[in-house]
Amino acid sequence: MAMVGADDDPLLLPARPPRRKRFVAGSHIGGDYNGLNNGGGSSITTTTLADDDDTDPSSASGLSPSSISNRKGIPVRTKSGRTRDRISRRGKKSTLRFRWMGMHTIIVAAIFIFIITFCYHSIIGNSPNEITHDGTEHPPIDSIERILSELSNANSPFTTEVEQEILLASYDTINQFPISIGVDTDGNNPNWETIVHPATEALRYFNKGDPSIKKRMKPAELAKALSRNQQLRGNVGGGNYNNLHGNENQVVDEGLMRVPKFWDPTPYRIIADERERRQNGNTVEGSILNNATREGDGGDGVRRYLGNYGSRLMTPGEAKSIGSRIPLQNVNNNATNNEEAELLETIFIAVASYRDWQCSRTVESAFQRASHPERIRVAVVDQIHIGIDTPCSVPPNGTCTVNPDQAACKYKSQIDYLTVDAELSVGPVFARHLGNRLYRGEYFAVQSDAHVEYTNGWDTEIIEQWHSAKNEMAVLSTYLSGVEDHIDVTTGNRISNSRPIMCESDFEGFGVNKHLRHGQQPEGTPYIHDMPTLHPFWAAGFSFGRGHFVVNVPYDQHLPWIFQGEEISIGLRGFSYGYDYYTPERAVCFHYYGRKDVPLFWENSNIYRGSGEYGMKRLNAIIHMDAPTPPGQNVDWIRADELKYGIGKVRDLQTFFDVFGIHVKEQRVEHNLCRFVGRPMQKEFIPFLRSNEMGLDYGKISFRYTEEWIRPDE
Repeated sequence: MAMVGADDDPLLLPARPPRRKRFVAGSHIGGDYNGLNNGGGSSITTTTLADDDDTDPSSASGLSPSSISNRKGIPVRTKSGRTRDRISRRGKKSTLRFRWMGMHTIIVAAIFIFIITFCYHSIIGNSPNEITHDGTEHPPIDSIERILSELSNANSPFTTEVEQEILLASYDTINQFPISIGVDTDGNNPNWETIVHPATEALRYFNKGDPSIKKRMKPAELAKALSRNQQLRGNVGGGNYNNLHGNENQVVDEGLMRVPKFWDPTPYRIIADERERRQNGNTVEGSILNNATREGDGGDGVRRYLGNYGSRLMTPGEAKSIGSRIPLQNVNNNATNNEEAELLETIFIAVASYRDWQCSRTVESAFQRASHPERIRVAVVDQIHIGIDTPCSVPPNGTCTVNPDQAACKYKSQIDYLTVDAELSVGPVFARHLGNRLYRGEYFAVQSDAHVEYTNGWDTEIIEQWHSAKNEMAVLSTYLSGVEDHIDVTTGNRISNSRPIMCESDFEGFGVNKHLRHGQQPEGTPYIHDMPTLHPFWAAGFSFGRGHFVVNVPYDQHLPWIFQGEEISIGLRGFSYGYDYYTPERAVCFHYYGRKDVPLFWENSNIYRGSGEYGMKRLNAIIHMDAPTPPGQNVDWIRADELKYGIGKVRDLQTFFDVFGIHVKEQRVEHNLCRFVGRPMQKEFIPFLRSNEMGLDYGKISFRYTEEWIRPDE
């Protein structure tokens, strides 16, 4: 588009001509009353300039000389008594009146066109997905159809700019907050899917037809145990729970359960499909529009968009496209003008709870002590004995009628409860896997235990710490310090600045169950200020990072009875996708340790005896830390969904093992790694942070830790 100069600006009025001695009334001869100065001459003429001696007023005006003046210019009376000067003034006024009428018409027309254009783009062009009462999403086909139709030609380039146009056209869809997972009352909700319970799945592969090991359960019992979700928002039990798998007379495979699909918005899937279509040279006619309408694959599209399951590092643009933001609310709890308001990055908190009476208090603390609770969404996987345990959805301080200001009441639209019978619990990995399925596009994602106290202003503080790392791939994660001597639980004020750092790990166990796991971690006041401290490992007790971390590295669905070793699995998988781990400079929540008489999931260990052994085999195999598979051993299940839950290709795992002194074949580690982690590691590694802030470039890091390493200050 060419630049418009001041002389050509269509919004500028024509310059007023210099005033001459006299005006001769003129006629409208142009016929185009647009008021534009078209480069040296106007298309309309309002007056004709003349000198006294060179112009015949009769020829210019068409009026008889007797009605205006004599040749000497002396005014004469007309029949109406008007003089020539009065006629000239009237002509001048008429000219100005016509000029104003023309400009007025232009302004009104411009306003009308602006309003029509605005309404079109607001109502049609940016129409969000329609979310029904059951959470069903309708793809935003109308909002992006115009863009996609242009791509039906194979010669039409599919550029980054076109991808951005698709995402911008779908902005209202992918930026919705909060989004519920909906309910699945009849088993037909397209946002849910059917999977096999992981312990049943493991035993099917290795103990087929052995009733002494495998617990059999009727379909109605499974439906009742797995589907207590009639009212996920604020669910406190009740309802007909047999509707997911039908009644007892229907034939249903044992172990099937309905769960929410992974978050997978239509625009990401469309872009990923079109990339692959162009790359593979498939038939192009209409295919992109057809793909826009097909049902999602439960996380498949967005993960292919974000680096294609770790086959490459995400681009900054891809990473930044993930995450909803909402306008800052004013003191009256109303959203300010969207175009002027500060945007708040939203936060998703996944809480896995096993018969935990403190769960509701944890949820209350997260909302109550946040600077901006309106940006928080909590998803609780509540494993309880129905009718015996108090659900997490029950407010901690009385009913909502008595105390409506409680978080469970005031922010109930921002809380999802997925209730599962405790007898079907197979450890924290599967519960946290279900929690990952509840993520719905928030900007940040938190993993938390169900017995935690948050500090005042925790949301603002942890976000500031994350931004200070200047690393899109940063994940702040560590074990939590105990509540005692660290936080005033009454006020929410932090009373200690110490925090653990993740640097201690070793192999433990015997035979096929030997695995790498974290030990007790050192705690202290940070030496590094104004940014979090790098460390090599990820911790399950607290994790804070961008939402795309949960999307790219979800908990493995196929790991029953794993408690120790899950952190190594997530940590290595995240490393292979390009993520870096830090311990926060200041802790924002603290853990209740040493609780007595609290039920643990181990109480169900006899229900699916033997499945845990196979879970550990799979864990080590997925992260390439297993022994060679014996001949004839069934490996189908061990390698199931390896693309989805396996290792990425952005970084090689051997690089991690070499840098941090881990010898997989010998199953031993170089000890005293904690001497290096902290200031030495920060000084050594931070210079290799990519200039586009997309993680550390381990290809340029030559450091290799050994026990002989000596600190520079020793």
